[in-house]
Order: sequence, then structure tokens, then C-alpha cells
Amino acid sequence: MFIAVAILVVVGLLAGGGVALFGSSSPTNPSSPLAPVSPAARTALRQAIAAAESAGSFHYVSSTTTVASSGTSSATTLGDAGKSSGVQEITTNDPTNGPASFTVLVVGTTAYFRGDVPAIEENLNLTSQVAQAHSGQWISLQPSDGSVYASVYAAVNTHDALAENISIKPQQLGSATQGGKNLDTITGALTPVVIPGQGTQNMSGTGTLEISARTHLPVRYDEHGTSKGQRTTFTMTFNSYGEQVAANAPTSSTTYASIAASGGTNPGGGAGGGGATSPTFLT
Repeated sequence: MFIAVAILVVVGLLAGGGVALFGSSSPTNPSSPLAPVSPAARTALRQAIAAAESAGSFHYVSSTTTVASSGTSSATTLGDAGKSSGVQEITTNDPTNGPASFTVLVVGTTAYFRGDVPAIEENLNLTSQVAQAHSGQWISLQPSDGSVYASVYAAVNTHDALAENISIKPQQLGSATQGGKNLDTITGALTPVVIPGQGTQNMSGTGTLEISARTHLPVRYDEHGTSKGQRTTFTMTFNSYGEQVAANAPTSSTTYASIAASGGTNPGGGAGGGGATSPTFLT
């Protein structure tokens, strides 16, 4: 199973982001990708992303359920995102490979991965023998490790967690009340997102971002979509803005480059699912 984070979260409005802002003259149904952008919704979306980026850090919980002809797959991520660091605790389950769990830690440009045997095989493209030898150990990855590094590094820090998880065209601005708090809601059709190491991900459907009417900070993002016969539901909640992220480099680790050099990778295999859990695509 390959889980790509897409925390899909937005942002063509900020550098390197995922939310497409474009307009059209026909249909007005927010679930239609042809419906026009709402200027008010676009402004609210920009404010939400800017507020989250300005806060510097946040805690989030995301869950993904994908129903396909082969069965139902699921993934849950507990994450803390900071400006230049972050950590994710991820558990997955799918009909083919069964359950897996792993941790992704990002400190600067270095990514660290620690997981059980299935997680190492699926996400790092390592052989079963090597995965067993390194189960429960930290494996460090650098940009020179290519697509495997990019896939693990994706969606962990503040900017990437937003840009690779919220992916909607801002077509409709509404309001809601939850727990006595006033919320603004931004709804629109899902837009394509490029996930590092995983390529462009496309899905048909609708997403809604709930933000605080007072602070403009994101509170919850819900996504319902379909792709290649698969139906996916993705939910992400945000809290604890501005708190310090406890992401420190492990005292010991094995480099991915040394494992690959010893012939530990699967010949012709893919990059794996990576440290991000994509709400939209479980392949």
C-alpha cells in the first residue's frame, strides 16, 4: 500500500502550493471544477493559509479511508509540523499488505524513518531481509537519495503539511457554529496536487476547509473524492498553533545510502509511500 499526505492542503496562493485559483463562466455548483472562484472564498483561503504559516507550528490528526474493489484501506496520522522540522506517527492497513506503522522525523533537510517490516518494505523500497534487519531502527535520508527521500520528506513541515494536504478551488464561502465558536467554511472542487516523489495526484470530488472566524486559522478539512474507481474520505483537524515542536535528531541512525549501496533495495521497485499520508490516493 502506498500512502501519499497528501495532508493534500492548499496553496497556489503561496509559493509552491496546491490550490488552483481560476475562474469560469459556467456552472455554479461548488462540486463542479468548472464553477467560478468566489472572491470572498479565495480571500478567506489566503488568510487561513497565511495565518497558519505565520503561527509557525501546529498539531494535526488526519485519517483516510479508501474503498476499492479489492477492499477498504485506511491510514491515520498524528503529526506536529514546524517551520523547519516536524514529526508524524502513521498507521496504515490495507487488504493486500495488512497493518503497518512508522514514524517520520524531519530536522532541517534530513529526514528520518523508523518503522516495522511492512512499513520499511513499502515506503523505502527495501527488501524483506533488509527490512527485518532494520525494523525499529532509525534510517536517515538526504536529498541525494532522490525520490525515496522526497516521498518521506513530503508534507511534514508547516508549509508542506499545508501545501500537500488542502487542495480545493475556493468556490463558496459559508459559516457554521461548532462548540459555541463561529467558523467560516470554504468549499470547492478538488484540484490536482504535486506530491514530491509521487507525482501529480488527481481526484474528482469536493473539499471543505473550516476556519476560525476570529483568527482565520484552519480548524478542520474534509475531503470526499473518487479516482480510478476508488472512493476516498479524508479528514484533518488542526490545533495547538504556535507550540514548540519536539523534533530532535536521533542519537544514532543508519543512512539509507549505505543500505542502498549494499544492494538492499528492491530492483526496479518504486519509491514507496513516504512519510506523508495522502488523503486522496492509496495505491
